[in-house]
Formats: sequence, structure tokens, C-alpha cells
Amino acid sequence: WQAQELGVLIHFNIATYIDVDGCSGQMVPNITLFNPYLLNTDNWVQTMTDYGAQYAVLVAKHACGFHMAPTKIRFPLNPSGQLVPYTYSIDYSPMKGRDVLGEFIASCEKKHIRTGFYYTVVSNNWFNVQSGYIQNTTLQPGQVNITQETYQNIVLQQLTEIWTKYGTLEEIWFDGGYTTEMEAPITALLAELQSQAIAFNGYGVSPNPARWIGTEMGVAPDPNWSTGVTNDGGDPDSSVFCPAECDTTLQEHDRWFWGVNATLRPLSELIQVYHETVGRNCILMLDLTPDRTGLIPPSYARRYKELGDFIRSCYGTSISPTEYITHDDSDIHILLFDSFPVTVDRSVIQEDQTQGQVIRAYTIDIQLVNATHTDQWMTVAQGTSIGNKKIDVWSAGPQLINAIRLNITKSVDTPVIKAFTVHLCN
Repeated sequence: WQAQELGVLIHFNIATYIDVDGCSGQMVPNITLFNPYLLNTDNWVQTMTDYGAQYAVLVAKHACGFHMAPTKIRFPLNPSGQLVPYTYSIDYSPMKGRDVLGEFIASCEKKHIRTGFYYTVVSNNWFNVQSGYIQNTTLQPGQVNITQETYQNIVLQQLTEIWTKYGTLEEIWFDGGYTTEMEAPITALLAELQSQAIAFNGYGVSPNPARWIGTEMGVAPDPNWSTGVTNDGGDPDSSVFCPAECDTTLQEHDRWFWGVNATLRPLSELIQVYHETVGRNCILMLDLTPDRTGLIPPSYARRYKELGDFIRSCYGTSISPTEYITHDDSDIHILLFDSFPVTVDRSVIQEDQTQGQVIRAYTIDIQLVNATHTDQWMTVAQGTSIGNKKIDVWSAGPQLINAIRLNITKSVDTPVIKAFTVHLCN
């Protein structure tokens, strides 16, 4: 999962059709607003491919309560007990008859992109639910009165629907987590239906948890460890393997749903985001935002592709050494460029974490072409956590070298390096 490095979180729901970013307070947008008349999930997947995404998570239900799936559940109203269908869903919108979740899965399968769903357990404005609980406030127009028990049953029934109908899922998103009362039933349901899935915010309900990095700005702390369950850089001494996922937006000002006057983050900033997430042992989960037609706007598609083009041009290939030398203790890795000195400005290290993340400190040392002795090394980078990937862009800038050395100065077990490469990028 970590090796995929690039994913997308698709925010497309009834909140796409309102001016604010998501449904705040007790807002329940009119269901007739949802009318993406050009909806084409193949268009979404083309943008994912251009960016380089390996997996995609689609918002099935966000805070508004509008469900993108044609849910078939029925539930009792309070206090009458009358059984009614879940009418705040796609089947009661102008898009009746469409199964966007199914179309999304089919489009992704054609391009071998793995899939998952986001379903917020702790908020549903249609039912006046915040922080997982029915609120003791006057219902606003459009809201429906149910009991807490009914709400919890609805959540489990709808999770059952989307976890059974759409095949094996790569990742399941619990944005905001879940209440104490829901922990046990969600744990059991997940074990029964999608036991292999990575569960974002899933520590406590899944043996395959991923943690939030603690910010939506697209920056992981350095160091960032693959272990630990707190929403930060993790804990190298934790026994829980719980890698971090860094979710962030393409639009400026932390806007997730498409906005009429939204502006895009510049490419230079997104490149920095890549280095400070993927380059710091964190999966980059970039927001994908179809507009009100149901398509990715051309200017957005270009920006995703520009970022993908940079990643491919900079890191798609590396400069091959004349010789790769590894010492028996695995602490020293040297790339030699004896026959042709090379100019490089960054290094990439990947640790094999099959037996856990074990490296605790390292240096990157180079031998300049004009060095007077073969044992004359200059340190250009140093760090602690490596994990899936550590990218060090050298503050010294491009250097003409005939050798580079990875020196692992501290580890808690025998370190295994999956890759050690050098690059020159404009």
C-alpha cells in the first residue's frame, strides 16, 4: 500500500452544487441540485492516470447526508415508527437510475487503479447528526427525525451495502473516526466483508490501519515514522505499524469540493507538497474535484498532469552508477561513477520494511570530482526516518561527483535498502 505513493480522494457529492465547501451546521441542500448531466467517470480516471495515481477513494456520503449509492435501506421515523426509504440519495435526484459508485469502479478497473470509499460515520445533516450523535436541536427544513439507535443501524446497513456490492476495496476512509458505541460493530463488519482493506483512521477497528498526518496542507513532519498511532510524525518506538496518509487539495485555501471561483495551487507549490509527503514517507492523497457537469475541468486536468509530468521526468529514471558497492553489514551503500562523473542534486532512499522500519539515522556523503583523496567525503544530507521513501534535495545544489555514499549510522536491526538512487531535476 505504501509503495503506491500517489492516490486521489474524489470529492463529488451534492456539496459540489453549493457555494460553501461542504455542508456546515444543519445545511441540507435541495436534492434537485444534483444534476451532473455530463458525468463520465472515464474522464476522472484519465486525469488520475495523467497524475500517476495508483488508487482512488470516492466520497460515497459526506456530511450533507446525500448518498451517492442507490441505497435500498428502509428505516423507522421518530416518533411514528413509519418505515420509509432513504430518499436523500442519488435514486431520488435528477440522476435516478445511475450508479456512480459502480461506474467509478468499472472505469478504474480498466486502468488497473485500485479503489475505495469514503463514508463519514460521524456526520449526517439530513438526520441532524454531528460528532456521531443526533443533536438536541430544532430540526431545520429538510431534516428528518430519527433515534440514535436508528441512525447507528442505518450506518451499518449502508456500510454493508457498499462493502459487499462493489468488490474488493483497497482502502476505506473513516473521516472523523467513529463513536465508542460503533467501534465493535464496525470492527466485526470490516473483518467479515473487507478484512484486507487499509482503514484510514482505522486504528481500533482494523489490523491494517493508516493514520492521518494531522494537517490538510500536504506536509509531513521530518522525521515521519511508519509506526505510531498519533496524528503526527509517528513514534519510532511504537509496536503498531500504522503508516501515514497526507491528504490535501489541488484548490487553494483548503477547498475540497469544486468551487465556482476557486483558484488552483501553483505547480511549484504542488512539487513542494510531493517532496514533503512522498519524500517524507507519507502517501500523497490529492483531492480530485469534478465540477457540476460531472467532469474534471480542463484547467484542473492540466495541473494534475503537470505534477505527474514533473514526478515522471525527475524520478521516473535514475542515473545509473558504474558500480554499486554494499558492505557486508548493510550499513554502507556506495554508488561509483568512475568512468563518467555525473552532476546530481538529490538522492532517494527506500527501505525494505517487510520486517519493520529499522533505520534510525543516516548520512548522504559525496565524493567530488576534484577530491584529493579517495576517502575524502562531503556530507550533503542527513536524517533519521527513511521508510518507504526519503527524498533529500541537497541545499548545496547540483554537485559534480564520482561517488556517493549512504551511511546508516543507527538502526535497531539489520537494515535492508530497497533502492538508493541519485537524480538531477530542473
